[in-house]
Amino acid sequence: MKKSWKTDDMNNMEYHIPVLKDESVKQLITDVDGIYIDATLGYGGHTKSILKSTSIKSKVFGIDKDVDAIEFSANELSSEERFTLKHGCFSSLDEYAKTWNIYGSVNGILFDLGVSSVHLDDAERGFSFNKDAPLDMRFNQSRGKKVSEYLNKLPEKDIERILRVYGQEKFSKRIARNIIKYRNDHVIKNTSELVNIINKSVLVNDKNKHNATRSFQALRIFVNQELDILREVLEKSYDVLAPKGRLVLITYHSLEDKVIKDFLIYNNQYLSAPRKMPIKPDFMNKMFNLIKKAKPSDDEITINHRARSAKLNVLEKQE
Repeated sequence: MKKSWKTDDMNNMEYHIPVLKDESVKQLITDVDGIYIDATLGYGGHTKSILKSTSIKSKVFGIDKDVDAIEFSANELSSEERFTLKHGCFSSLDEYAKTWNIYGSVNGILFDLGVSSVHLDDAERGFSFNKDAPLDMRFNQSRGKKVSEYLNKLPEKDIERILRVYGQEKFSKRIARNIIKYRNDHVIKNTSELVNIINKSVLVNDKNKHNATRSFQALRIFVNQELDILREVLEKSYDVLAPKGRLVLITYHSLEDKVIKDFLIYNNQYLSAPRKMPIKPDFMNKMFNLIKKAKPSDDEITINHRARSAKLNVLEKQE
């Protein structure tokens, strides 16, 4: 059902504070007259900052697969002539760039990965283990299966692998086994049911982290194919960017960081080149250089608790 955005809804979005906003936009903008893409538009916090930091000659494009975020930003930024909005997944970034006639001309692309505070605060989306709601977790609720559908059908070994690989959950086997036991008599529908299963399965409580944190992260990453999509868009981004164009990525866990690190190593070694090719390494130029890493300041973490695990990676395209 289409959501009607009212004044109260708009005001509530003020509580969504973009992570590393100033530093990420500073690193993104190398030309105030340039072309920029916010590939994870969300509720427009970073995009508004990009628009404020660029000239009237610039062009800014926003992409998001969340319908609510698109409707909100369409209303919020309706008067901004420099801004173009697209409902879709950033895995199709290259196609969108061609449609917009900016392929190979983009000066910077911003990715704020992970789940936003707006998603966590909206109980009905099923992202939060602190609120009882339908177990969904899809960023785009018009496509794909809910988490509950997977948990009620997947074999135990597949559930265990998801929790272990994407959540780095030490008790993945016990949780998966207890999910199977529970679903023998019940259909798993809500977040509270899953939280109860996890609490009964975890043998050692972490005083600094909820027992369900790792499992909910794992299921969210799995259902939205987050890591696969990130790998795909990193590869595509090279041809979308202009010479010296930048990728600015805000990550929230080690799995995202590993994807970026592996991408740099793979492409920088040019593994497709014949091993015995008589070319000096100096001539085998890198596709991207990692030019900056940063973390939020203590002050930002105090103001915005979500920033505590954030990291900034800035990659620059090499000619």
